[in-house]
Amino acid sequence: MRDNCFYRLEPTKVTIESYFTLRTHSPELFTKRDTDEKSVLEAFKTMSFCALPGSTPDGCKVIFVYAKRVEAELFVLADFIKALSMVIDMLLMTSGTFNGLIIIYDMKGFSLSHVGRLGINMMKKYVYFLQDGLPARLKAIHTINTAPFIDMITSMTKPFMKKELSEKLYYHSTTNSESIFEYIPKEIMPIEIGGSGQPLKNINDDTFERVKNMRKWFLEEENYRVDEQKRPGKPKTETDYFGVEGSFKTLNLD
Repeated sequence: MRDNCFYRLEPTKVTIESYFTLRTHSPELFTKRDTDEKSVLEAFKTMSFCALPGSTPDGCKVIFVYAKRVEAELFVLADFIKALSMVIDMLLMTSGTFNGLIIIYDMKGFSLSHVGRLGINMMKKYVYFLQDGLPARLKAIHTINTAPFIDMITSMTKPFMKKELSEKLYYHSTTNSESIFEYIPKEIMPIEIGGSGQPLKNINDDTFERVKNMRKWFLEEENYRVDEQKRPGKPKTETDYFGVEGSFKTLNLD
């Protein structure tokens, strides 16, 4: 994680603490990360998580996310976050050091019914995962085929989203979809999106296979969590980290 904090000691310590603390106090997201679990399999059947081959010119890895099944009742935000975290961890463990992470969301097929299934508390945890608990340097989040109701989602997350994260969000409407190529080279983008890379299905299948191959690692990873009883002072609870004030609290590491 040192390289993701520009090799500065204190930010690295905070990132490590946030990484493990978030995983300790969000068991619904970071336990049973097992491709043999039905809920995990359903998440990967509903959403496609494509770790694009290659990198951007500045050395970033790209994850392209889109819906394979668009029925709103099949979308479970907690399982989506869990699956995404598995893909990110897989990249970190198999791709060596890279300069940053870019996530692209394709909103094609999403409706207001999906928005109704988000839930403010889980959205809060998702934002905290991206801005405080991510073990990689998040460079940008792009949304393509942006729906008109994106403002509803933005309003939902604004109270607890840091300025640093909000400045990394980019939106590309259906009528201006080509603008994504101003940031991501066509050479690594899927052919269905207008790129000259591999088909989405090929990338999706390869990504899922790489995640499956790490099953033992994911099961072992659950053993590495924070023991709050050993923390100086009063042990912290989930409420202490995800309170109404809307900011993920980091602790004094001295």
